[in-house]
Parts: sequence; C-alpha cells; structure tokens
Amino acid sequence: MLALLLSMAAFAAVAQQRLTITPLYPERGQTVTVTYDPSAPGAAISPSASAVTMVFTYSNFYNLPWRMPMQRINGKWTASLKLADYTAFATFILESGDVTDKPAKDQHYEIAVYKNKIPVENGYLYKAYSLSAQIGRSPLLADKQAALYEQELALHPDNYEAKVRLLMYKINKATTPAEKEKFRDSAHQVIADQFYKAPTFNGNINKVTMGYLIIGENSRLDSIRKVVMERYPESDMGRELRTSAIASGKDTTRQIDLFETELKKETPENEASFTGMHEKLFQYYAARKDSSKALYHARFLTTEKESPYTAATWQKIAQTLLDNNVALDTARFYAQRALDSVRHYPVGIIRYFPETGYIYPYASDSTRELVYKKASLHLASIQGLIAMKQGRYAEADQQIKKSISRFADKATMDNAEWYYQQRQDTVNLITLKQFRYNILIEELLKQRLNRLAPPLNTFVDMQGKPVDTAALKDKIIVIDFWATWCIPCMEEMPYLQKIYDHYKHNPRIVFMIANSGARNTLANAQAWSGNKTYTFPVYFNTDPEVGDKFKFNTIPASYLIDQAGYIRFNNIGFEGPELEAKLKGQIEILLHSK
Repeated sequence: MLALLLSMAAFAAVAQQRLTITPLYPERGQTVTVTYDPSAPGAAISPSASAVTMVFTYSNFYNLPWRMPMQRINGKWTASLKLADYTAFATFILESGDVTDKPAKDQHYEIAVYKNKIPVENGYLYKAYSLSAQIGRSPLLADKQAALYEQELALHPDNYEAKVRLLMYKINKATTPAEKEKFRDSAHQVIADQFYKAPTFNGNINKVTMGYLIIGENSRLDSIRKVVMERYPESDMGRELRTSAIASGKDTTRQIDLFETELKKETPENEASFTGMHEKLFQYYAARKDSSKALYHARFLTTEKESPYTAATWQKIAQTLLDNNVALDTARFYAQRALDSVRHYPVGIIRYFPETGYIYPYASDSTRELVYKKASLHLASIQGLIAMKQGRYAEADQQIKKSISRFADKATMDNAEWYYQQRQDTVNLITLKQFRYNILIEELLKQRLNRLAPPLNTFVDMQGKPVDTAALKDKIIVIDFWATWCIPCMEEMPYLQKIYDHYKHNPRIVFMIANSGARNTLANAQAWSGNKTYTFPVYFNTDPEVGDKFKFNTIPASYLIDQAGYIRFNNIGFEGPELEAKLKGQIEILLHSK
C-alpha cells in the first residue's frame, strides 16, 4: 500500500510540473490562472500544437463556457478565469485535436475553491459528483464518493445533501433488512429536519424533494406539497400550491369563484403569492372575451422589481390576448413593450439563490445575439397576426415578412404559415414551406456524425429470433430505443408510425423500433399494447451495455445508420411534432448521399 501511495504521489508531482493552478488556494472573487507546459515530463500535448482547450468535465462555474481556449505565451498555454461568488469545484481535461491530457487514466485536473485554505461548502460533495465523469461505472465509484461525502461532513457537518447521499450509500451497502431500515429511518429524519427548517420556502422544499429522490422515494413528493398546503395555507408557497390544485379542475366557473374569494385576502405585503391566481383569472377572462377583467388581472403579472421573466411575461400576455381575439390594441402594446425589452431576455437561468440572486449560464456574444434575433422575429410574427385581425393588412404583411428568417424558431414559422393560410396566399405558403425545408436540411447537415455503429447482433424480434445482420448490409437503418415505462417514448410512437408509413415500401430502408432492455424484459416488449396499435417492426435489445455503446443515457434515442455502417444522425429525447420533419429530413439526406 505504501508503494502504491508513493507511486501515486510521484505521478501527481509529474502532472504538477506540466500544469499549475495559481493561486494555490483560490477563493471566490479571485482570478485563477491555469498554465500548461507541453515541454514538461509526461505532457501528452506536443509543444508544436496549434491550439489547446480546457474542457470542463464537471463544474459549477456556471459563468464560464464548458470549453475555454487557452492562449500560448512563451511556449506555455494559459487560461484565466474569475471565480463567481457561488463557485465550489470543477474538473477539466486539456484537448488539442484528438489528443487529451489529464493527470491519470481515471483522473481529471481540478480547481477547488477555498476560504482561508479550507474547501468551501459543497467542495467535496461536488468532487464526489465529478467522479462519475472521471472513472465511469467503476465498481469503486460508490465507495470513493462515500469517502468524499464524509470529508464534506467533517468540514461542514450540516451539509444536508452530503448527509442524505451518505445514508443512501449505507442503505445500499447494508446486508440485512434491519440495517437497511435503520439507515432509511435516519435519512427520513434528516429530510424531516430539513423540511421544518423552512417549511414554506420554495428553495428549501426543493431540497426536501431532492432528498426523497436521492433515497428513491419519489412518491413522497406529492405528500410534501400536500403537507405545506394543509398546514401552511396562508404562506406564499401554500397559496401557490393551492392555486395549482384549484386550477387542475375542469369547472372554470367554480375556479373563478374560488380565486376571486381568495383574492379578498390580498394585501401589499402578500401580493406576490397571489400572482398565480391573477394569471389564471387573466387566462379565464380572456377566454371568455371579458376584456376589462382580463386586463385588470394582467396588470398583476409583472412588478417593478427587476426580474428576468418580465419581458417574457409581456409576450405571453400579448399572445393570450391574440389567441382569444380580445383587447387587440392592448395585445399590440404588450408585444411592443416586450420587443423594446427583448435584449434583456436571459439566455437561460441556472437557479435562484437568496444570497446571490439569479444565476445565469455562460453565453457567448453570438449566442446572446441569436436569442435576441429569435425573440425579435417571434414578436414580429405576433404583431403581424394582431395587425391582420385588426384589418391592417399592409402592416401585417410587412411584419410577417420580417419574421421569416433562417434564425426564426418553429413557433415563429408556424405563425407565418398560419397567416398565409388565413390570407389564402398559396404562392407565399409554398415558398415558406420550401424555405423551412431548406433550413431544416441545412441545420441537419451541420449535425451529421461519422461514428462506426456498434454491431446489431444483440437484437431479437418479438418471437425471440435474432436479427439477421446480413439482411441489414447496405441498408439505411432507422433504430429507435425506447421502453414500455417511458412516457416520452410513448408520445413519440405516433410520429414514428408516420415516418414508417412514408418509407415502409422503400427497400433501401430498415426500421428497428427497439426496446432498450433497461428495466424491461422480452415479455414486457411482447405484452406492450402498442404491438396492436402500430405496424412498425418492434425488436428487443438483449445487451445491457447498449446505451454505452451507442452513447445515450436518455430515451427515447434514435440513430440513423448509413449503408456503410456509420452512425450519421442521432436524436436524444422526445422533441414533439418536430421529430417527424427532422427524421424525414435525415432519411432524405442519407437517401441522396453518394
């Protein structure tokens, strides 16, 4: 053991020679400089390399891009980054073309954040999370993570998440039912203690629900919300939950009565908790064409306080009024107000901390500009539809034409298409559809892959007969991974059926709608009700490692393999109606490829 430790220490020293991080104990607010010397012993990247990139493999440095180009200065590569006031830990590797440099086979470089030379809270916790990226599914993963949870608790004994994670580890390691129950009871107590620290604070309830998810008790989530709603009905969160509960019913007249009654309790001190009720009443009254009441409640949906959601809320108000053909002058006003503020639209939001406010992800200038363009184009399409409904056709034409751009999103293009349908403008409608198709193909070509597909000899049909891999030779293969328990997979099926119906007579294409095997058996696949609903060929995958081989950990996941056996496209997750056009475009590209 001593020899191993000395060997590891020597290896770390060599790695330290080629990569240094200063200061040695970086603190929040400080600038960290990473320096890489390609001429040092053990350096994997050549001194003649033309570029080196820092690639974060795990990070809560949300203000930074996950890929950071380094600068060459006097033969060494450097990168500087400023630590935000919430940062705790990050791991990274270095890349130069196909070459990767890291301290060891199962180890990545790391930046830990300190305060007075002590790792800040969550530092060791996040380091534990980073291990899955470093050592994958190693049998040592759980033990190594548990050791880091213990280190976290040694420094920060009140770290709730580390406590729950460590107890879940002990539950899994327990060898008797009594021992498992003891650790589970301890976990329940830790979660309960956390709940009662702040039972009506949304951020705390998120921690509580996360705790139950960690220990695998998903069914408890609704009960927690029910406790808040029943015990703390006048709290902000209790009122928000009650709003959702009331709105879930189908009797809108009763819902309006209940919400109007509740609003009698509104005061300047608690008005924020009534926003959800005002929003529902705005929607109900807009649907009933009661413009005066709809607009009254719309006034409460935004406040003078700075919020990243304000401009988007103005847009939603305009869209709701437009959809219901009510108060169109006001809809136009809100659309213009949103457009005037469109550059304040956030690119995304990581989360909200009371101590730091909203935390936003890193976004390049080009990304921000694209978000601005998309939002502006969409608002132009809304203004065009409003103008059409008001009979201002020249303005409507102008706004719709302005909205049609390769940068426009699907909703914007749908608005333009609907506009030309209403105007019975066949010429522009055909032109628009071709324009949309050309953009789709252009985007798909950018996503084209070049990865050899794994062997397909682990699939069987619904009779348990292995797939004839010889019959797949020189074919375009559309393979989709799913499972009977996966709701998004079930939502995807009608679109797959449409694609299959369109190409089923083409001898160059083979469809394999394959049960992924995760938590499923061949019997599950055989008993699937969809076998009677859909006509595409269904298969079962017998390889539990198929996700690693194809490189997916989320289903549904579809792959298109070309005639040479290379994966050319993949689609991870359910994308809604867009999937149909996307898959069709990908197939057409392969059909027309040389």
